Amino acid sequence: MEVISIKRFMLPFLLVALSITSSFLIKAQDVREPVLDVSGNAVRTGVNYFILPAGRGNGGGLHVASIRNRTKPLVVSQNADESALGSSLRFSPVDPKENTVRLSDDMNIKFTSMVISDSSTVWRINTEVSPQRYLVTVGGVEGNPGSKTLVNWFRIDKYEDAYKLVYCPGVCNLCRPFCGDIGVLVENGKRVLFVGRDKPLKVKFHKLKNY
Repeated sequence: MEVISIKRFMLPFLLVALSITSSFLIKAQDVREPVLDVSGNAVRTGVNYFILPAGRGNGGGLHVASIRNRTKPLVVSQNADESALGSSLRFSPVDPKENTVRLSDDMNIKFTSMVISDSSTVWRINTEVSPQRYLVTVGGVEGNPGSKTLVNWFRIDKYEDAYKLVYCPGVCNLCRPFCGDIGVLVENGKRVLFVGRDKPLKVKFHKLKNY
C-alpha cells in the first residue's frame, strides 16, 4: 500500500517537472543569437553604429541622397568612397524591452546623425520614387508593429563571414509580404539600397566611439 501511494504521489510531480523543463528548453531555443559588431561585442539598442560594407573595394558607409530630381523621399544610399563612414544609425527591435539586436528579429533602422525637415529618418520600403523598384528610403514610422507598418521593418541575417540586411517583416501573422535581401542598385550614378533577389550587400557594424 505504501509503494502504491508513493507512486501516485510521484507521478504528478514528475509530470510537472517535465512540463517546466520543456517550457525552459522551448524558451531557450526561442532566444536568437546576437548580432556582433567588428569588435565581437553584441550590437545594442540605444547605441549608434555605422553600417559598412565587409571587405575592401565595396564602397563606404550609408547616407541619404535624392534621385530623379526628387527631394522627397530621400533614398538610402551608399558612399562610393571607401573611406567614408556615412551616417550613424540605431536599431530598435520589435520588442521594446529587448536591449540586444538579434539575428532575424524585426527591427526599425534609423539615422541618428541627421535631421530632415518634414521627414523622419526611419528606413522604409518605398515604390514612389521608382514604381518598378522597392527602394529603401527614409520617412518611415518607428514602432507600432502590425499590418499598417510592414514597410518599416527590417532584419539582420548572417551572410558568409559577415551579415546582410533583409526585408521580410513578420510583424503581422495574417499578412503575406514579399521578402528579399537588401542590395545595391546604381541609379543615376548613385548607389541606392533596394530589395532584390540579386547579391546582397555584405555588411558589418562599427560602434560609434564614445558609446
